[in-house]
Amino acid sequence: MNIYTTFGTNDLTRAVRFYDAVFAVLDQPRLPDWPEGWAGWGQDYDNGTGFWVCAPFDGSPASTGNGTMVGFPAKNAAQVRAFHAAGLAHGGTDAGGPGTRPYYGPDFYVAYLRDPDGNKISCFYYHYDPATDAGA
Repeated sequence: MNIYTTFGTNDLTRAVRFYDAVFAVLDQPRLPDWPEGWAGWGQDYDNGTGFWVCAPFDGSPASTGNGTMVGFPAKNAAQVRAFHAAGLAHGGTDAGGPGTRPYYGPDFYVAYLRDPDGNKISCFYYHYDPATDAGA
């Protein structure tokens, strides 16, 4: 399945700075040929997912949805921690530090951020084993 996600932003430059940092950690480059007023990340348009930011089409200010979140898969727990640190260093705010959560299974490692516009994102790793995690 090919899907894409778009978040509205009130400051494209600020959003690009934030998402360049967190997607660099996940090896997801910025797509090169985006139109004016847009930025997108992913591998290509025909495979996998794409993530985009732009001003809302209706001209109203961008706002967040309560209960709305997009999660990005990681290769390991270290990548989840790096994602979280990169987001905090580039204007994001903490919405739940890296670790496991009692309401998920013990093998689900996750971190939560809010981007500079307040949108909630997460980075997660399935099959977490603390015995093999040198950074735990």
